[in-house]
Amino acid sequence: MGGNFNSNSQAKTTNTSASPVNVLVCPLCGEANGCSYAAGRPHSECWCNHAEFPEGVFDLIPAEQRRKSCICQRCLETYKNQTEHKQEPHS
Repeated sequence: MGGNFNSNSQAKTTNTSASPVNVLVCPLCGEANGCSYAAGRPHSECWCNHAEFPEGVFDLIPAEQRRKSCICQRCLETYKNQTEHKQEPHS
């Protein structure tokens, strides 16, 4: 009269569709981010120690990747150039 419909209820309790974050890849462009710390070297050797990160640049990173991998220097420079052009008055 009754089958056990719950015997398989715990299968697929984890989400396997999300791929792991590669800490050596920029979350914006998918290229190498040049992060020394993620590569196993001292953080003091990283290019980001001498870079200025404007407000808003990290908002471009998808929420699920924030604080997990660094953006690359090229994406940082692209963002800076785009925001500078937006702030310049047109004559």
